Amino acid sequence: MSGLARSYHEKRDFIRMQVSAPATLTLSNGNHYRLICIDLSSSGAQLLHSEALPEETTGRLVISSGGGTTAPLEAEVSICRVQESGPGEFRIGVNIVRFI
Repeated sequence: MSGLARSYHEKRDFIRMQVSAPATLTLSNGNHYRLICIDLSSSGAQLLHSEALPEETTGRLVISSGGGTTAPLEAEVSICRVQESGPGEFRIGVNIVRFI
């Protein structure tokens, strides 16, 4: 396998797009959180937040499009991973269950 093919290959079925967009996550218990979406694929997203959120929780994620005529992305999600990435910073992985 060539070096280019090796660097392009991921374990995931879909390539992640690096983004930096404001997002809101409303969990099934009604709690709202403002986060930053740092990457996005058709099957999930990675979010940054100042506190850990409970894994295996479901909710509604809204990612801002940045304005204009493009509507925000809205999806039902499930939190699959929470990892501390620094003091007061957590990376939260979510699986997209369905787009709304």
